[in-house]
Amino acid sequence: MAQYSTRTYDWQDLADDSVTWADWLEWTGNGTTINGSTGFDDLVYTSAAKDFGISRLFYGLVNVVSNGTTVVVKFLISDDDVSYTEVTPSAHTARYVKVKITVTNATETATLDSFDAEFYFEPIAEIFKDLSISSSGTTLPIARTYGSLAGITASTPVHIQAVLTDTTPGAPVVTCYDNDTWGRVAVNTTASITLTGMPSVTSDSLGNIVLA
Repeated sequence: MAQYSTRTYDWQDLADDSVTWADWLEWTGNGTTINGSTGFDDLVYTSAAKDFGISRLFYGLVNVVSNGTTVVVKFLISDDDVSYTEVTPSAHTARYVKVKITVTNATETATLDSFDAEFYFEPIAEIFKDLSISSSGTTLPIARTYGSLAGITASTPVHIQAVLTDTTPGAPVVTCYDNDTWGRVAVNTTASITLTGMPSVTSDSLGNIVLA
């Protein structure tokens, strides 16, 4: 069902500006000058909560159909379905999530015809086989775009531990340490690394939330 924005005034506001019934083209009040204000209010719609059953890491993709010249999508997340925090769509951890959509149109009544939101929980991964790793750390040659990193698993020589020493999603760095050496020394070695994380999302030109 389509949603419409409205401007709210009381009857005294109408009397103050001598607005007559003939002046009313729409019940919303959009486009009518009242108390010196003429405009079209934004439409702000918040969906019902989606319950994942437990608090878990997720990301969401949202497609919006509206007449907005600007559309902004936010998520409201919560672990108790009482207190919600507004966040920009990306990878988040929560049990409950609501979709908040703001539709702006400066020349006609803002409408939200429909939207579709899909939520995902599975991470993406890349495997770097027999990677040469420097004792000063090696940046993984990632080919995918990550919004957040979950971590690494590694196949290394005996006594060698691979550690994700820089968790920057766009340039993760791995360093390997020899645990059989006094003081845990960083070493040059070769290892196979599996990196996992959640994909990065972005807002396209229509306000939809899509994979980056």
